[in-house]
Amino acid sequence: MLQRLTIAVAVAASSAAGWSQAGDRSAQDWLAQMSDAVRTQNYEGVVVYRTGDQLETMRVIHRFADGQEDERLISLTGDAREIVRRDGEVRCLLPRERVVMIDERGQSALLPKVSTVGLETLGAHYEFARGVVDRVADRACQGVQLSPRDAYRFGYQLCIDVLTGVPLRIALLNGEGDSLEQFLFTSVGYPESIVDQALEPAIDTQGFREIRHGGLQSAPTAAEQAAFWEVTDVPPGFRVVGQSTRLFPGASTPVTHILLTDGLATVSVFAAENKLPAKVFRGVSSIGAVHAYGRMVDDHHVAVVGEVPARTVEQIGNSLRRTTDSP
Repeated sequence: MLQRLTIAVAVAASSAAGWSQAGDRSAQDWLAQMSDAVRTQNYEGVVVYRTGDQLETMRVIHRFADGQEDERLISLTGDAREIVRRDGEVRCLLPRERVVMIDERGQSALLPKVSTVGLETLGAHYEFARGVVDRVADRACQGVQLSPRDAYRFGYQLCIDVLTGVPLRIALLNGEGDSLEQFLFTSVGYPESIVDQALEPAIDTQGFREIRHGGLQSAPTAAEQAAFWEVTDVPPGFRVVGQSTRLFPGASTPVTHILLTDGLATVSVFAAENKLPAKVFRGVSSIGAVHAYGRMVDDHHVAVVGEVPARTVEQIGNSLRRTTDSP
């Protein structure tokens, strides 16, 4: 859920500006403030998220205190569910399935951060432009647009709260400028403090099954540990920022996960041995802005997924190969 709409820039964040200074600041200044605000600002409100024909409404509570970032998301439409991120752990509560999904890495967030890059690095692949001051959730917000310089990534249209730097609206745009996904606050507040009870889930999980995704269920074999994957033809601006092998609950073979990013967009690659290749996903598929590409590489099935154009996931998938050299 907008996990790949990441704007993480290694520039010092400016202090809140206000109406009088809004016209004096560049798009880069606004992005710098936003990258800090999404982590360090207390906020709570109601968010609407649209992708394709799907519309979802959520309540969000986000707190930053004593150097720690905590968050709680409550679904207000469809099946009841909550996502709570506290103490470096993300818990997804699914009452219909009576399951709690636990990610011990704690990286999932409404506005997640994947990597820290300089504005000059992003500027090589995106063109920044400051738009007009608009109004979202009854608050003034500054428009900022990031247009891709090539066909390997989508564009972003943001409206950043003039006083706090929190993005009140984010739209993901295709090459024609059409909106593929949109996230916006319909109401938002910035409390000075948020009590612990506000971050406690309301769903009673007694008797629920727990599924943990943060660590190994058992150690991979020496051969599995020695075999790595290499992307031989990385799309311009993207780089591999992580690779790990895990044995997930219910899986019979370890799964290798490779993460690539250009500083904004992220792409995940999953590779696992598959002895029934006739039953695996192949080719390109899409849901909203998310494109996926699957193929067999020897006896392994690989799947490449990201909020990027189809050509990006295809190029990454077609250039994967196994190697014994550590990445």
